[in-house]
Amino acid sequence: MNTRGKILSTLLATLLLAACSGGMSGTYEGAYGMVTLAFHGSKVDVTVMNQTHELSYSTDGDKLILESSQGKLVVPRNKDGSLDTPWGTLKKKH
Repeated sequence: MNTRGKILSTLLATLLLAACSGGMSGTYEGAYGMVTLAFHGSKVDVTVMNQTHELSYSTDGDKLILESSQGKLVVPRNKDGSLDTPWGTLKKKH
């Protein structure tokens, strides 16, 4: 498996950990734009290194839960609204 495949596999495997409901909107981006989460309705487009996957999501208080066929990933939402992901902090684009 090449490096891109390993990163994508890690992303998808990590995108899979707990449960809940609520709504998010807008686009969140990492410092160098290599990772973005773009919310639309009950779905989110997760882009890592130019590869995009549409996932379902829900919220539980200050937690964002990303869901795929492989499982769930719980992402904490910080007090400033940023997301504390395995790929670093993602901030909402204005």
